[in-house]
Amino acid sequence: MAGFLDRIFGGGADPSATASAPPAPAAEPADAPGPPPPRDEVGELTRRLTEIVRQTNRAGGKMPEGGVPGVRAIEDRLRPLLEYMSAHPPTEEELIPVRATLTDYDTFLALPAEFARTHRNRAGRSPAEELVEQLALLESGVVEYAQSIYAGDAQQLSNQGRFLQTKFGKTDLTL
Repeated sequence: MAGFLDRIFGGGADPSATASAPPAPAAEPADAPGPPPPRDEVGELTRRLTEIVRQTNRAGGKMPEGGVPGVRAIEDRLRPLLEYMSAHPPTEEELIPVRATLTDYDTFLALPAEFARTHRNRAGRSPAEELVEQLALLESGVVEYAQSIYAGDAQQLSNQGRFLQTKFGKTDLTL
């Protein structure tokens, strides 16, 4: 890729130099192993959710009022969605919001407890207050996202039913 960008912006080798490039390596033998099996990302996300809940429970005294219940509410909404996704493999696009929910919001516990309670930002809010508000937003986001996943799959089922009815159902034209 860098070579491609270098050629476009004038920093790369002369294109005619690639004509004398060494030949590509020989193909792998037929008995070479194939690509690795796909990762079980839903399983990894489920394990990450479990670890977040454990960390939250261990840090219960450090969490602000409403913090532990907020995390547990997200777990209550997210775990059934992950179970559903495990049985009905999701697309990459469907995994992005779940992955972000479980990986982008775990910095609060790194803050010193006193700082999290007493520090104020420009708006006058503490990190603890912001955490509780963000947990509520995450929970409502997970609820909306799960509904959209379920609705999309229900629509696919409905479409399949119409197709089958059209293809194999009896009509007035059937002899």
